[in-house]
Amino acid sequence: MFYSNNFTLPEDSTLPVIDEILWLLKDGEWRNLREIIENFSLPKSVVKMAVNLLREYDFIESNGNGGKVRLHTLMLWFIDEIQRVEREEALKS
Repeated sequence: MFYSNNFTLPEDSTLPVIDEILWLLKDGEWRNLREIIENFSLPKSVVKMAVNLLREYDFIESNGNGGKVRLHTLMLWFIDEIQRVEREEALKS
């Protein structure tokens, strides 16, 4: 299932935010939720919904109190693999 019954995501603005959040977290470091929100010129609620979606589907994990998040190890590996393949493809061209 690729949707959540817990909240409704605005279709026109959430997917790019999810992509940007993943890119922001690709270093594997813990990030404060406030820091993530400040990186976007979108309403705080849209960014929070995107973070909640990523957390719900285990793309990211949060610390004990939920104030900080980071990518799960498997997502870090996945992003590294995508970048590796893209570099290889660019060299072939």
